[in-house]
Amino acid sequence: MSVETIKYLTPNEISKFISKIDSLRDKTLFSLMYFYGLRCTEASDLNLDDIRLSDGRIYIRAAKNGISGEYVLTKEVKKILQKYLPERNSIEKLSKTLFISRKGGKLSTTQIRRLYYKYATKAKLGEEKSHPHCLRHSIAVHMADSGVPVEHVQIHLRHRKIDSTMVYFQITSKRRHEIQTQALGGEFVAKNLPI
Repeated sequence: MSVETIKYLTPNEISKFISKIDSLRDKTLFSLMYFYGLRCTEASDLNLDDIRLSDGRIYIRAAKNGISGEYVLTKEVKKILQKYLPERNSIEKLSKTLFISRKGGKLSTTQIRRLYYKYATKAKLGEEKSHPHCLRHSIAVHMADSGVPVEHVQIHLRHRKIDSTMVYFQITSKRRHEIQTQALGGEFVAKNLPI
């Protein structure tokens, strides 16, 4: 994975994307995928007992040789889960899976990809941002932009190797450099310097 291949959404694009979602299940799904940087497999594998609203915890089974673990539920995620869980439980009581398909089974990774594509298209995010992995990249870049230490982002993304996490910090550094170059080297600045 390189800086050039990573596609992520800006905070405004995240808001735009979420606003296009008309289903509470899907809004909950993609909110969790963004806030916790979930891969499709990790989202699909979530079960009801992985969510503990009482003490504000979520257990995530990592994919791709990552590190599984427990995470704190954010205020936003807890709020949407409190809305979603009663609706979900009224539809399907026997299944343990958190996100169920219309037929009552586990929502598959293929279904998650299709749903993401549908909402990304509605939000006009463009073809390059039409894959749900963009949400994982987005939270990583947003955390790096906010000054969260690389080790914390590594834990949040369930990466075994810090090298996998460092690419997000390279994006942030590259973007900062481009902004500074543009601001300091722009025509206005150059024309108005008494040199």
